[in-house]
Amino acid sequence: MNKLFSVILMLTLLLGGCATGGRPDWADGGKSKTYPENRYLTGVGTATELETAKDRARANLAKFFSVKTDDVKAGVARTVGKADAGLVQYINQSRVEQLIRNRTRQVLTGARIAETWQGPETKAYYALAIQPRLQASNNLKQEIVRLDNATRGYVRRSKTGGDILKQVRAASVAVDAQVARLGYQGILQKVDASDRGTSSDWDIKALIRDLERLLRRVRIAPLVADDPTGTLRTSTSAALSTTGFEAGDGTTAEFILDTRLELENIGYKDKWFWSRGVLVVTLRERVTGKERGNVRWAIKAAGHSTGDAEQRIATKADALLKRQLRETIIKFAVR
Repeated sequence: MNKLFSVILMLTLLLGGCATGGRPDWADGGKSKTYPENRYLTGVGTATELETAKDRARANLAKFFSVKTDDVKAGVARTVGKADAGLVQYINQSRVEQLIRNRTRQVLTGARIAETWQGPETKAYYALAIQPRLQASNNLKQEIVRLDNATRGYVRRSKTGGDILKQVRAASVAVDAQVARLGYQGILQKVDASDRGTSSDWDIKALIRDLERLLRRVRIAPLVADDPTGTLRTSTSAALSTTGFEAGDGTTAEFILDTRLELENIGYKDKWFWSRGVLVVTLRERVTGKERGNVRWAIKAAGHSTGDAEQRIATKADALLKRQLRETIIKFAVR
């Protein structure tokens, strides 16, 4: 009997906790009595393969730490007030998302697969991922400290003088780091509603105002070399006016913004006339002629005529410039 018991025990250990008995209480997203909601964050995954089920459980747990940037921007809008609601445009949504996404793995430190189960009929595997709330809270606080330290460094760089574009970029990243901080602060509230966290040393409104002042110190003169649609010059000037940079002329500006649109008609297909365009934006120093950066955007459009297709490309180019020009110029600062 003792020998039989030893064999059963060994088999149980080899199975690594993958039970095949009664359906556990946490399967299909239910609550676990072993890992109660007030102490643990949980995620459940299911699949025909055990490792896939585990991966899905971890992914579902990670969703708890996802942040909707639009929600954070709405929070910033409430912070700055209606009178300064326009300041929200200076937040780089993609960079905020990247700042948060890049550190999700660090926040999830301590997460593990606690239990697995295989359904006796379907043979599907279920996995339960857990993370203690206390550990998640501590990890989030560490990330908030990291973002505060990063902000301190970027604010310092924005005030050191030298290359004005690099100052602008530093100020811009400082704003986004504090917006990401607000995102983590929101998650912390969900992890532990009683933990208010620590207040920031920086006022987002003040950081954005500092960024605005730096933007106004950068004088850029638009230069449109190729304008086959006849609209690019207007689009470039309009987009530049919304960036916060100062518009200058070709004799006083520090930088020249060279914009051109290359068009190619690619024929008639499926009852439409198709055209392809490449919008090229280049920034260079006026005095030295040194190129600070360039970007090429491919655009494709169809219309009832060749002229219609080209006009639609012009419309897309206009929208693209208004949406991307500020951050494109700021990115050139790293060159």
